[in-house]
Amino acid sequence: MPLTDSATVMIAAEPTMPLCFLRGQRIHEAGAMGFPWRVSRGVVRFDTTEIDGELSFAGLAMEGDLVGAEVLMFGRFAHRATALTSCQLEPWPGRMGQDRDSLLQALARAEQRAADVVALRSGQAMARVCRLIELLLPRAATTPLKAELPPLRDMAEITALTVETVSRMLSGLRRQGALEPDRERRGNGSKSCRVSRELLVAA
Repeated sequence: MPLTDSATVMIAAEPTMPLCFLRGQRIHEAGAMGFPWRVSRGVVRFDTTEIDGELSFAGLAMEGDLVGAEVLMFGRFAHRATALTSCQLEPWPGRMGQDRDSLLQALARAEQRAADVVALRSGQAMARVCRLIELLLPRAATTPLKAELPPLRDMAEITALTVETVSRMLSGLRRQGALEPDRERRGNGSKSCRVSRELLVAA
């Protein structure tokens, strides 16, 4: 799979193969022209630009979710999209017959994802951080369970907490054994952690 090295890649010719992004790489800017994609691995963060020019967190897309479906109607992306974790996107629609059947499922997932984001921004601090980590776990069952944690700043903005609070919650989860640092990945500095779902739920 090609690994992108451009800040914005989805304004080129119609895509025919998946693209991979490192954590923190820009996928596309709001207002850019392009084509819809589907997340096959990882997590994408969406942001909107406020009147004062500041970016504001707008949502997430995870495995199976669509990125940029709005271009089918408006011709342009509505949000800035950034790789929250290392991720892979595949062109959508791919196999047309299959994708026509899955459109309603994709729309239903989008509604569920919006509800997930609302839940991440309400309640006790520990509960918010645990919900985010739970969302970051891969769908496929793996042993041991691993999650690629985004930067603290991203986690704080997504959960509407301070960086200091998120750092404190993560330290508490590590002390409880719910998180166990796996290794530092060279290149993009992402942190992969082993996760105990049972201890995470109990935190």
